[in-house]
Amino acid sequence: MLPAERQKKILSWLQQEGHLKISDLSRRLQVSEMTVHRDVRVLVDQGRVVKTYGGISLASPPVEAPGRGSGTCAYCRRPVDDRLSMTANHADGSVETYCCPHCALLACAQRPSQPRSLLGRDFLLGHTVGAAAGWYVMGADMPTLCCEPQVLLFGERQDAERFVRGFGGEIFDFDEATREIQLRMNRPNTACCHQEAGRE
Repeated sequence: MLPAERQKKILSWLQQEGHLKISDLSRRLQVSEMTVHRDVRVLVDQGRVVKTYGGISLASPPVEAPGRGSGTCAYCRRPVDDRLSMTANHADGSVETYCCPHCALLACAQRPSQPRSLLGRDFLLGHTVGAAAGWYVMGADMPTLCCEPQVLLFGERQDAERFVRGFGGEIFDFDEATREIQLRMNRPNTACCHQEAGRE
């Protein structure tokens, strides 16, 4: 199979699945991981794919750059801080940016269908993390001046564990975090992030 054919297959699978691991692509295409990395590099250079921790996802269409004072969260309407932000690509082609994992998890819980891809940044290292593969820390004693209850995203569980040893909090996977944020938001006397931002 020619490189262009492999790249076309990779894009097709990404459109269906949202996120793929390099090892899976190697197995599916029956080529070495080095060959997959070369194919992926072409797609990254074209701006069609982004590397995530342990794999790749479709690149978001160009949107107003978050964190520059003009981007606002699709959920709570607060200004978007690039370091904490998450971006959802939906099957209908729409893109939503959230100010933090807190809002991204709440938005996912309230939508009838999950986004094709949801990407954020590792809180410590800054690299891109696919939401489904991420680890979420809630209740840490480190204010980020974002939504409460605060949620921080990590690409590796051991990084989240080290962070919790230093700053406290609890660790959840994506599904657990989505359920937990809803439970915490339904507790009495919980200040709602979007009420603070002026949204009913």
